[in-house]
Amino acid sequence: MIQLVYISAATAPMSKRDLTELLQYCRQHNPQIGVTGMLFYGNGTFLQVLEGEERVIDELLDTIEQDPRHTGVHVIQRKAITKREYADWSMGFQQVSERALRAASTAELDDFHEGDFETGYLREHRIVVQSLMDHFRKQRIKAAGQSELGVDEDDAMINVLHRIIRLSVRALAIMMVVTIVWGTLEVGYALYSQLFVPAVTELRINDIVVIFGAFLSVLIAIEIFVNITLYLRDDVVHVKLVIATALMAIARKVIVFDFEKLTPMYILATAAVVLALGLIYWLMDRQTVIGARHQRPDA
Repeated sequence: MIQLVYISAATAPMSKRDLTELLQYCRQHNPQIGVTGMLFYGNGTFLQVLEGEERVIDELLDTIEQDPRHTGVHVIQRKAITKREYADWSMGFQQVSERALRAASTAELDDFHEGDFETGYLREHRIVVQSLMDHFRKQRIKAAGQSELGVDEDDAMINVLHRIIRLSVRALAIMMVVTIVWGTLEVGYALYSQLFVPAVTELRINDIVVIFGAFLSVLIAIEIFVNITLYLRDDVVHVKLVIATALMAIARKVIVFDFEKLTPMYILATAAVVLALGLIYWLMDRQTVIGARHQRPDA
């Protein structure tokens, strides 16, 4: 898998409608071929990041070079990668404007202005290109309610601590797999002891509920494992996904409630937790939508 970065000059100014149509096509087509990335546009200049299998990216680049909407396609970076930096984006977008640049807090962009966003300057100042990519990628991650666990922070101590956390996450992933396997064996034992050993006349509804509970416990463990592996793959804490997992876990718990043994206060407390988690998830989803609107192309 590779990451490729290229710059080019628009043959004519791109309107908001032109950019919207371009992004819509990319976001529909790229998932079909396994491509992710981000597009920057400003001052009549394109800067695009593409990630995917090498053969696919090379074929896509050939198609891009033939697009009449731009000219002077120049690849300024091509490197092998083991994980995607833009894994969640079929094609992110950032309008490069003076206002957006002034919001950046990196030293490399302090003297960089909208007028500098052109192919000649970018070819000679690749550190600016990398700073642009890093800054707006981190902005997008924060807008989606995520926190980074990367090892490219300015503070060396933070990098060391993040490495320790990532090693701990790997250990947790291994232990979670052991837990899932153990839980699966427990489900098998529950099936045997609750269904096969007793006579059919002795089978009660509570026995089936016990088996359902064992199944759901394993499913919850698998969802937690997915969260753990996401930390390893993306170096990002997916807060929204954690909330969704908690919501699904407690909802599954409700399915196997034995209301004859539970007190009314326990049921009310569970309902309150479900309501709170649902509200938090809705608010985070709304924040993500609002953040995405700010990423739409401006005229």
